[in-house]
This record gives sequence, C-alpha cells and structure tokens, in this order.
Amino acid sequence: MSNYPDYVYRLLDQARDLMAEDDITGPDAAALCFDVLALFPDCREAADLVLEALSDPWLIRENRKAISRIIDEWDDRAWQQRRRLARSFGYTRRWDGQYRKWDENIDPEDVCPSDVKAMLQEGEHQLIQDYLLGETRGSEAAWPIFQEAFKLTNNPRAAMLWVGDLYANQGYFAESVDVLEQLLAAFPKDAEARRLWAEVRWWRDYQDKIPWIPPLGEGDGRRWRSIMRQTDPEFAEHEEEYMRPLPYIPPDEGSLPEDFALPPFISPDLIARVEEALQDVPPQNAPDGPVDWTYLDKLEQGEVDVSDFPAWAQYMLLEIDDPEERQYFIQFLLRRLSNPPVDDDLG
Repeated sequence: MSNYPDYVYRLLDQARDLMAEDDITGPDAAALCFDVLALFPDCREAADLVLEALSDPWLIRENRKAISRIIDEWDDRAWQQRRRLARSFGYTRRWDGQYRKWDENIDPEDVCPSDVKAMLQEGEHQLIQDYLLGETRGSEAAWPIFQEAFKLTNNPRAAMLWVGDLYANQGYFAESVDVLEQLLAAFPKDAEARRLWAEVRWWRDYQDKIPWIPPLGEGDGRRWRSIMRQTDPEFAEHEEEYMRPLPYIPPDEGSLPEDFALPPFISPDLIARVEEALQDVPPQNAPDGPVDWTYLDKLEQGEVDVSDFPAWAQYMLLEIDDPEERQYFIQFLLRRLSNPPVDDDLG
C-alpha cells in the first residue's frame, strides 16, 4: 500500500474502533473512510473498509427490512434496482452538505439558484419518470436540461452541486460523478463537493457488492412477472395490460428557454439491437456474500419446500388457512432466514 500521512491511518483506525462497538455504526465508520477518499481517492484500504463497515449483519437486516417494505426483493426490474441503491445510499450517507437546505444561515441561492430553478425542477420531474416508472426517456431528457442550466446560471457551483446531489439520491451514481467532476474542474478547492464526489464515486464502483441488495441478473423483470403470476390472479389474467407502460410526459416548455431544444431520443431500434447483442453476455451478479440469495430462485421456480424451515416456522404455517396469506408469509420467512446469522437468531 502507498504511504499516506499519519492522520489517514488514525482515521482508518477510528473507523475500525467504531465497527467494533455493539451498535449499528457501519455508516459512521464508512463516513470516516469517505473523508480519507476525498483526499486520497486511490486509497484502496479505505475503499475496502467501507464495504466491510456496511457488511455488519444488523445493518444488512435493517436495510433489507426497510427496502423490502417498498420494493419486493424478487422484483428484478432494472429501475427498481436503482431505487434500492438510491434508498441504500440515503439510509447510510453521512455527508454534512445534505443538511444545508434546512440551515437558515445559508443563502437559498447557494442551494438552488433562482435564475435556473424552474429548469432544474423540470429536469428533476423528467428524472423521476425513470426513477419511479422506468421511463428511460425521462433520464435522457433530464441530462441536456441540466447541462443547459449550468451554462445559463450565474451560480454554476450551486446548480451543479444541486444536480449532483439529486442524481446521487436517485441512484444515478455515474451521472452524479460526471456532474461533480464538472464542478471540481471549475472549482477545484470545493471541499464540500469533493467529499460528496468521493462517496458517490465509491457507490458507483461498489454498487454491485452492497450486501443487502439482491443481484440483478438480467434486469428484465422475468422473475417479477413469474412471481406476480403466481401470487396475483388479476395480474395473471391481464398481464399485457399491466405491462403496458404509462405515457411519457414531455418537459413543460414554459419551464425551458425559448431557444432550447432537446436532442433526439435514442432510437428504439438501436436499443433493441443493443439488447439483442447483450443476450449472450452473462449477467454480472454480485459475488458470494453474507446473504443467501438462492431463495429468490426457489420462489420463482416454485420449488419451496417448507419442510426445510425450522420447526417453529412450520408450526406457524400450519396456523394459516388463507393460501394468499400463506404464500406471502413463506416469502417473508425465506427472506428472514436468508440473513447472515447474529447472536440472537431464531432457529
């Protein structure tokens, strides 16, 4: 490993001390590592220690529980994976700059400049269509809107920080890094932006290794459709109608400059050709980790054997007469039992 100043090793030691405490301190320990990475981006020890800090069994349990209330773990649609990442980033981040919006001593112009506020918000509305609905034209439209806003504003630093933060909070880590690097190229001494950049850059590079997020596989929603057919008779009967995308909402022209024109969207034919070319590329699943994700395959294939459950779980299942309720409880048990063991585990 390269030689770093003594304070770097002290920070890393502080992070390890936090990780040894009997509490969920992983995000706080990771924050110290991000402080190091902001100054020394190539410090591999700090980057690896972040992953170790976020691999605490209790942190994994809490984040799986929180995210699964919103997104089923068997939902393998690519845009839902981004939402998992976005939620995970939000749950664990400790970047002080995120609180600047509620600090009454901060000039609002240094948060979201008013001269391009309408443009930035319109870009956000476009991005949300992809984030919440998987409508990729939304994220396609957002990027040129943001770039035009950076050119027009009298406060490009605030505009770029706002957009970089927005992209990060919605799980677009690569785009966030690109925007923050634009900012740092113009304002190289901006410590706040550099600290956010370090954290988002780590998430961009390690997003496939977050231990509480299931591997995406092909990201085509095959598993989601299969399990929906098994659990929702209405979906099974009207699958084509359910799968029909909602109409895309173009940008509000009143929020954009009169001479601004969006570039053409990517051709659907080109997208189809790319998808066809990727069919022979094996999916990039996460490496073996603390969570046993094989339960997702059992769910999809209908190969769940309740006799493999602990006795206490089998007795609980015997008390459930409603088939739908029983199926959801089996999903809950499989998710629960796939967690890494902790001292007070049941069964």
